Amino acid sequence: MARQMANFARLMDCVVFTTFLMFVSGFGLFLLGELYKGVVQRETKKLSQIANVVVRLFPFPDKKYEFNLTHVVIFSMLIGLLCMLHHPAQDIIQHELEKEQKNKKKREEAEKRKKKDEQKSNE
Repeated sequence: MARQMANFARLMDCVVFTTFLMFVSGFGLFLLGELYKGVVQRETKKLSQIANVVVRLFPFPDKKYEFNLTHVVIFSMLIGLLCMLHHPAQDIIQHELEKEQKNKKKREEAEKRKKKDEQKSNE
């Protein structure tokens, strides 16, 4: 039996999520560029040590920050991968919730037994 790799019913969800992700990544790269321009190009005299660190972290030619569609696509893929990452805290929360539900169920069963025992002793 062949397994379906794509669910075409979720195609619209995919298009909306991809569009939103592209805008978020483009805006994120734009903000990073503004930060780079502010630190390296405008405030070099005031923040000389920080500017040197930023220039070494992000070595752009002529100290000009540039990004294009390829950078946006790669950054959006990175954001998408990080969004799909499974955090261990999710397992802990689920385990605690299941534990509470089991304890609640045990308490309810114990209360039912008590009521039955009281009814039998009263008769």
